Parts: sequence; structure tokens; C-alpha cells
Amino acid sequence: MKQHESGLNEDAWESAGAESEGAAAEGGEEMTMEALLAQQAVTTEKLADRKVAWVKVIAVTKDAVLVDVGEKNEGSIPLSEFVGDLAEPKGAAPTPGQRVPVVKAGGRTKTGQAVLSHLKAKTELGWEMAVKAHAEKQRVRGQVVSSVKGGFLVDVQGVQAFLPASLADLRPVRDPKKMVGTGVRCYVIEVNPSKRQLVLSRRAVLEEEAGKRRVKIVEELRSGEVRIGRVVRVSAEGMVVDIGGLEGAVRPQDMAWGKPDPSAFERGQKLKVKVLSKPEKEGEPLLLGVKQLLPNPTDALKRRFPPRATVSGKITEVGAHGVRFAVDPKTNAFVPAAECDTDIVYKIGDPIKAIVLGVDFANFELRASTLKYSEVHDRKRVAQYMKAPPPLTLGQLLSPEKEEG
Repeated sequence: MKQHESGLNEDAWESAGAESEGAAAEGGEEMTMEALLAQQAVTTEKLADRKVAWVKVIAVTKDAVLVDVGEKNEGSIPLSEFVGDLAEPKGAAPTPGQRVPVVKAGGRTKTGQAVLSHLKAKTELGWEMAVKAHAEKQRVRGQVVSSVKGGFLVDVQGVQAFLPASLADLRPVRDPKKMVGTGVRCYVIEVNPSKRQLVLSRRAVLEEEAGKRRVKIVEELRSGEVRIGRVVRVSAEGMVVDIGGLEGAVRPQDMAWGKPDPSAFERGQKLKVKVLSKPEKEGEPLLLGVKQLLPNPTDALKRRFPPRATVSGKITEVGAHGVRFAVDPKTNAFVPAAECDTDIVYKIGDPIKAIVLGVDFANFELRASTLKYSEVHDRKRVAQYMKAPPPLTLGQLLSPEKEEG
């Protein structure tokens, strides 16, 4: 779809009117009498056929805008069509010399002027613009007028169009009232000439713009960099995080160190993520990580409990695979069956001492051995037993009886 938008504002209308009616010759020269008469004839013919004609404002009174309709005749447009009323103001009145689009509304004023309508002309031009935008796949601008069943009514240059709720945004609109009164850019996806009905899609515009942002972000992304993202959804299968128009996946193993807790995150939450892998071709996922920006608990365990250090605690689990005990409220140690001293009877709640073998990175706990602890302490007791007695002092040698007494 083309990216430019179709639409006419008041200044553009005046310019378009001047061009369409041949208001001036090229180079800024004044119109000839023949050209002026020809233009007036065209204006008169269009008004007679109830088509849109561009006319020049002559004067503005308290109730009407008087315009030149050719052949020394004047037309009258209700001033309220430009400025509205106290309950619903619309804008400013036109100024003398300004060109405005009108159509014949029928009848004459008390002073004999043809009654014209500026609003009907705007609607007609708006319809022509919308049909052209649909044919050329251009965007149109509009304003949401109201929320109705199934969607919204949108004013597109005076034409009432329908915007289905499913096509109003990339995701379901949670509060339709907030959209009322807002400006929207849409594509015309359906035209019904007989009923003068339009169907719009704002979602197509948003998807198009999101696609551009995704391409730009992917080009700028670098693996390893940190981005600010917003959680789109979270579950036991992981998270989806939006990093400014591009959604990436956070796998469960990248959500947190240890067992992930989905309840720790919520939709709409802002957080920092690390780019683990960027898509190199269409269809590849963007992988993000949260735990990679947090301290690894095993690093702290290695510093606090080096190998061969003695730890103690209370037994919390006893099974065929080994014994687990709590060193402190946040630290557990596991003694595999092969490292259990078979001379010890292990019971839940009993105190236990063991030698640290290392850190289990998968389970974030210590690996320990009661067998090695017993061996070390048995060796110490044997060494103490086998240790030679201290040599006798001179006093002991000279007075053995005294020492014995």
C-alpha cells in the first residue's frame, strides 16, 4: 500500500478550487474577460446540475456568507455551516476573496439569493476523495465521531464511514470511549456507491507502520545489547516482550536463575532485556533474556563456600539418591548417595556436617560429602592418637616422685 495520505484541508480546497475553476493564468497574469465569462458559465452550469462549484466569498454577515455565483448573481450560505453554534462550534468564518466549495441547496432567500450549502459540497468532495483513495490504495484522515455496536463511526472529510472494532487497532480496544474524538489514519477497504457507505481499516495502517519499525529495529539490533521492553504476555511457556515495535521471546530458562516464576511478571510491565539472538532472515525469532542481567546465584555460592570447606545444617530430605540439608534459609546442600557415610543414620531434622565438593549450577545448591567429612575427622583423631608424648622436663627428671604425687 502507498504510504502517502489522501485528503483536503481548507487551504488545499481553496487551492484546488482555484485550479479547477481556472482562477488565474500561468505566470500570475490576470484573467481575460473571455476566461472570466467562461468560468462564470461553468459555475452557473455546475450549480444548475447540483454539482460542486468553487465560488468567491463577497461578504460575511451575522447570519450568512454571500458568494459570487456568476452573471452578477449572489448566493447565500448559512454562516452556521462554517462556525457552528454555541453548543457545537466548528471553526472560523471565511474571509472576503476566499474561494469555497458549494452546491445548490434549493430555494432562495427573502432577498432573492440562491441558497447554497458548503457542508454538502464538503461531503461530496470527501466522497470523491475517499473513492479515489480506495482505488489508489491511499490513506485517509478522519475523526472518530462515536462508538457504536461492532465498531466506530468516523468522519472522513464530511463522509460518515464505519470502522469495525476488529480493524480499529492491532489489539482489541479495551475502552472504546477513549477513541471517540481522536484523529485516525485509515485505508478505505470497502466502498458502497449506492448507499454512500465506506468501511475503513486503521489496523492496516498500524501494521504497515509496525512493519517499517520492525525492519529498522532489526537492522540496528546487536546481539548482547540491552534494551528497554514492555511485557506483552506471560505464561509458563515464557514471555513476549515488545522492544519498541519488535516483539521478542523470553524462554522460561532465560526468565530467571533457577525455576522461573511467571507471577513475578505482568502484562504492561517495563523491564530491561538482553538481546541473545537477533533474526537474520524472515521467520527467525528474536530471543531476549532477563536473567542475563541479574547476578548468577552460583557465583555468590562459590565465593561463600569454597571446595573443602566444612558446612553444617539440618536435614530436609532423605532418599535413595542422597541427602539434602539446609545450610541457611537461602542455601541448600545435597549429598549424593555415593558421598554418604554409611555409618550415619540420616533422619529429617537431624543436624549434619559435610565437606563442600563444589556447586551444582543446574540446581543452584552445594554438592557436599559426609563421607569425606568423616574421613578427614577420622584421620585427625588417628593423628592425634599416634602423636608422640612431649619430652620430660628437667623438673620431671629430677623429682619423678613429686610429679607422680
